[in-house]
Amino acid sequence: MAYKDILVEKRGRIVCMTLNRPERMNSISVETGNEMLEVLTEYRDNPEQWVMIIAAAGQKSFCSGMYVTEAADKTAASGRTEGYTIFKPWTDMMQSINKPFICAVNGYCIGGGWHLVADSDIIIAADNACFFDTHVNIGLINGVESAGLAFKMPVGIVMRMCLEGRHFKLSAQQALQWGLVSEVVPKDELMAKAWEIAAHIADDAAPLAVQGSKKAILGAIDRGPVAGIPWTWERLYDIQDTDDVKEGFRAFVEKRKPKFTGR
Repeated sequence: MAYKDILVEKRGRIVCMTLNRPERMNSISVETGNEMLEVLTEYRDNPEQWVMIIAAAGQKSFCSGMYVTEAADKTAASGRTEGYTIFKPWTDMMQSINKPFICAVNGYCIGGGWHLVADSDIIIAADNACFFDTHVNIGLINGVESAGLAFKMPVGIVMRMCLEGRHFKLSAQQALQWGLVSEVVPKDELMAKAWEIAAHIADDAAPLAVQGSKKAILGAIDRGPVAGIPWTWERLYDIQDTDDVKEGFRAFVEKRKPKFTGR
């Protein structure tokens, strides 16, 4: 179906969700969030969708976070601070999905735009990417997305971005240095690289093994090394009797590429 604020492209088992509000720096409104939730729900439930790319239209901004103009209007009308609640449904959805997310950051990634980075599994950046936060500059707390980033990079850097606000900006190369992104590429090569990574996963990896690996890694981090590593041993049994495991072994012996089905 056609959406107003996002674009959806499907190539085989890969789906790409692109924020498409470049005139608003790809900020996220109520309608944007609702559309994202629909796409994410289909990704979760559709067994033929194995990998998702998250990207943004335009050259200036990946995502500037909350559509503050809309939030300010709603706050003035209701007398209560509005805005936070529109992020929770789709961020909760992303966090509940064991399928992989590849985030391709081009331009500014500000404030609430961090959610998309924090909840993705592989993050790559164009050489013009820039990460910073403005929550404190408009009187708001950055709690959820900053906590997510603190699991991916040094806490001190996340803290400085949050507390110093718009005055501390992280370049693409700094994001690479501090482990937030795994690769920096020229901006005109960003999407080609994202599709290449997605194809490596969709075309050459067993989907249940990919999902199980993600679940094992994140579950171990949640539990800490003492409880987490033994817990991952149990995850190995989750898919041991599936068709894909049998096919993987059979293909190895027969010296051919396996044909995984996700069953």
